Amino acid sequence: MQQVSSVPEAFWNEIRGRNERLPVWLPGTPMELGDVGRFTGSGWTKFTTLESLGVSARPEPEGTMGDFEYASHDGVRRTGALSGTAETAVAAGRGAVTYSFEREGSFVLRATGATVHRLADLLDVEEAVLELYRRKRWKRDWVVVTEVVMSGPSLVLVSAGSKASVTVRMSGDTAVVPGAPGVAGAAARARFAVEEPSNMAASFDGPERTALLWRGFHVSDPLFRKPRFAERGDGDGPGAGQEGGGLADGAGPSQEPYCEEVGHLLDLAEAGG
Repeated sequence: MQQVSSVPEAFWNEIRGRNERLPVWLPGTPMELGDVGRFTGSGWTKFTTLESLGVSARPEPEGTMGDFEYASHDGVRRTGALSGTAETAVAAGRGAVTYSFEREGSFVLRATGATVHRLADLLDVEEAVLELYRRKRWKRDWVVVTEVVMSGPSLVLVSAGSKASVTVRMSGDTAVVPGAPGVAGAAARARFAVEEPSNMAASFDGPERTALLWRGFHVSDPLFRKPRFAERGDGDGPGAGQEGGGLADGAGPSQEPYCEEVGHLLDLAEAGG
């Protein structure tokens, strides 16, 4: 079986190619707007925040994405379906999906109730970060988190090779409604339940809200050119150095929709091209 420590490179490249956003690794790692840290092959490490560095930044109004699913553009087949919402699937006790993977590193990422959080006034943040860099208070390999997708429950599956498969169901337990402790079954706390995994490199099913996708910027300082604020992840993997990554000169942060919403796996090829 593929070691988990080698999974981020393939997963990073696959997710980046699907929606131009980067996955949080390991899933469940805390990540918030304005966090400053380093992303290596072993994952994200937070060192400080914009606020701690004296940089004022405010969030944009929260955006809503709802439920979505992404999968590798090839090498993934889905059989079955989860009927209705997470709550209705739990209440009815039905619905299961079997994913079959045909190559190493192919993935499925599924989210429910996703919301988008972004920093506003990125030009001000850019000026402040470049000034910190000039004053040697910003390290060359630091990245600032400028966007985060929060979701829960969420599911991440990555195959270790061909002939991998896994079955996923909705499960849950009864939660008591605040103010009505005697009402049993009034609310269901749902989660994905992973069953019968075979030849899987990694599987993560998180019932709580957690950071799932992110976007960040760093200082690119190549020889014979001025330092610039560049996007992390464009052409570099999770363990790559900062040189060579980022946006083209003069390019600003992309304002396209965060990602596309897909109802069924068969739609992914048509939606992604």
